Amino acid sequence: MQPNNPYDPNQPVAPPPAPPPYDPTLNQNATPQPHDYSFILNPEKPTRKRGLPGSSSSMLVRIGIVAGGLLILLIIFSILKSALAGHPNTTGFITAAQEQQELIHLSTNASQQTGLSTTNLNSALTTQLSLTSGQHDILAYLQNNHVKVKTKLLNLQVSKTLDEQLTTAAAASTYNQTFHDVMKSKLTAYALTLKQTYAHTKGPKGRALLSQQYDAAQLLLQQLDTPATT
Repeated sequence: MQPNNPYDPNQPVAPPPAPPPYDPTLNQNATPQPHDYSFILNPEKPTRKRGLPGSSSSMLVRIGIVAGGLLILLIIFSILKSALAGHPNTTGFITAAQEQQELIHLSTNASQQTGLSTTNLNSALTTQLSLTSGQHDILAYLQNNHVKVKTKLLNLQVSKTLDEQLTTAAAASTYNQTFHDVMKSKLTAYALTLKQTYAHTKGPKGRALLSQQYDAAQLLLQQLDTPATT
């Protein structure tokens, strides 16, 4: 019997020997690997996330913009409301005060005139007292509306021409008739100024004051044409 030929390809190949079983005691003397604690000593810093359009910071910015816009609209609305509310016609009030000044001037000079009739004297004294009080009220109203009228402005309608006309009338003994005509013309113009100013005044205080002054002017006109009783 021939022995097996190890190089005979027809001979069956024996399987490789199995590895020996694992012995846990073989690695008992192995050097243990140290644990990695670097994640505790050097922790990673979290990266900040940029705010997104819907984040809380962006929402606060939007709220601030909206609030600022509403505030601007409120200011504009207040300005427009104040402008449309209708300010008092201060020009008309100033004109009325100037005409009062002229009438006070004329009546004061007349009350010192010799030979003045009783009717004219009573009219002059009443006009002087009434318009002095009325002018005080108008100037106070203007001051409350931040308009201060100086004496120089008040005297702009004091006419030197009328003064010369009355002086000439006194020398010609026609003073009483001339004074009556001048006062009637001036009082009528003054009453018209009050009426026109009333039509352009919206505030209740200004309208009440003008109405009171107009009634007083009508009484002065009536007295001027009413003969004095003896």
